[in-house]
Amino acid sequence: MALSQLRLLTKRLVAAALAATFGATAVTVQAADIQPVQIAFLPDVHFHDIYADFRTDGFSGLANRKSGQQVAIRTMAAQLKSTRLFNENYFAFLAALDDIAAKGVKLVVLPGDFSDDGQPVHVRGLKQVLQRYSQQYGMRFLLTLGNHDPVRPLSHAAGKA
Repeated sequence: MALSQLRLLTKRLVAAALAATFGATAVTVQAADIQPVQIAFLPDVHFHDIYADFRTDGFSGLANRKSGQQVAIRTMAAQLKSTRLFNENYFAFLAALDDIAAKGVKLVVLPGDFSDDGQPVHVRGLKQVLQRYSQQYGMRFLLTLGNHDPVRPLSHAAGKA
């Protein structure tokens, strides 16, 4: 449902409620005025930007042999010793957004844990991805904080207390 349609419907419903409350003529809301709304929920994406620029931190990444591009990925040995997966999150998130775009869904909610630990470099990467999908597909994104997300200004270490 377009934002203008949602506003119109809201105004009509409020007018109808006021009219019913104060005895004025009621406003009829017809079914034709209501459009279905599709919302996609992507919880716990733990976005890890494998193409992030870590050069300011003294790390340029590992060279991708096929593309020559530097990537920030973990080795399989590191992945096996960790309680979390990092490399897959980037590709799984993009695949989910591609699927959502193909279905024509325009409203996407990320209800918490959109980052792994609030690292500014990954939050910036997430912002770039969301902007790209917003521009390319007209998607709008709503994010709420989870326990892995920054809860304080980024001037604090990883946005954490």
